Amino acid sequence: MTEGTSIEARLQRLEDLEEIRELFNEYKRVLDDKDFAGYAALFATNGEFVAGKLHAKGRAEIQALVEGMLGNLIGDERGKDFHLTVNPSVHLDGDLATAELTWVYVVRDENNQPVLSKLGHYNDSLIREQGRWRFLRREAPTDIPAM
Repeated sequence: MTEGTSIEARLQRLEDLEEIRELFNEYKRVLDDKDFAGYAALFATNGEFVAGKLHAKGRAEIQALVEGMLGNLIGDERGKDFHLTVNPSVHLDGDLATAELTWVYVVRDENNQPVLSKLGHYNDSLIREQGRWRFLRREAPTDIPAM
């Protein structure tokens, strides 16, 4: 038991952690479903997404950036590629949080078999905005690119 921390504060921490984990799951779902408006809605109003040299700020720019990846950096239709996120580490600070996760990008090969395409990590800054956790800044460096 944590000394000096109320039950209410401990419960709020657990609820925040669960909501952030659900945000990570929703991110993966909308990305794989090619729901780019839903994807952009997971970011704060002035949220940022950074992937290598690609950078977008604000939901409209983020949506346009990810739509521009279609058929190039991500599969052009649902079911051709899958994103996995693992090993989340979240650090809460009131209505702000930081997180680190590993991401895995899997595609189908010519024999319809799963193939690891890329591996990287997310560096996240999160904010509670209008009562919901959202990405304030999501950086997605690639650690092992496709061969």
